[in-house]
Amino acid sequence: MTQDNRTRRRVLQVGSGAAIAGLAGCTDFLTSDDDGDDSSSGNGADDENGENSGNGGNGANGDDENESDQSTEEDELEEPKGVLDPIPTPDDPKSAFPIAGEGDAPVTIKLFGTWKSPETSEFVLEEFVDLLETHVKKGTVDLEVHAVPSLDGTVLHGDDGPRLARAGLAVWDHDPEQFWAFVECVAINIDTDEEWATPDRLERVAKKADVDDPEAVYEAAAGEAYQDELDETVEEIEKLSVDDVPQVSVEGTVYSPTKETDELYAAIEAAVDEKA
Repeated sequence: MTQDNRTRRRVLQVGSGAAIAGLAGCTDFLTSDDDGDDSSSGNGADDENGENSGNGGNGANGDDENESDQSTEEDELEEPKGVLDPIPTPDDPKSAFPIAGEGDAPVTIKLFGTWKSPETSEFVLEEFVDLLETHVKKGTVDLEVHAVPSLDGTVLHGDDGPRLARAGLAVWDHDPEQFWAFVECVAINIDTDEEWATPDRLERVAKKADVDDPEAVYEAAAGEAYQDELDETVEEIEKLSVDDVPQVSVEGTVYSPTKETDELYAAIEAAVDEKA
């Protein structure tokens, strides 16, 4: 891989008002229910018992409006462009963690990041493309992905960090072939300045990425699913002394893929040569 290829990247701008991230130029849709206490807001007349027989603000029309708002927001999520397509995945994934590769490469490197980190998205959507072509597709390197929920006991990105981690694991568990489409869809739509990764929105992202079971993504993000995997990730980063995200470990040594690009690729090449 040449120096130009390693350092070439289109800087992914993520954040409120950025060209790529956010909900493709729209803000969150907030729907509120009308209690219908004011009889002037109702659509029907009182019956002989004094009860309003109309729909008011709480009937079928309100439900239809909520469904319409949800459908509109889903439509306005930007679709993944297939930047990472196709990425080989194991035919029968045994790993609890997402893997790029066939799962049996002589060298396994590990990415520790968070899907709300612009730098993690930059690596995945830019630098990783070169690594994918040079090693992953050739079967010499597998990349194992760990979404980091916390560092040094501090939860990353509030509730968004753990929710994104659980959601990604749910996609890998239920539809591994669509994992990278889900990752791309998150990266190009996320707002890094606001709470974004609600269970509802992550379910809509899963639908936009054609994940087979988007309801499972909702349930994972809304609950405590995959806690063992999150705990294992925290133990791993403590063992490797990961102190920031993203970082990539190669043979037990960690590198920043955006700040130590040359050193990272040199370490990968050395590991591949040693195992050849």
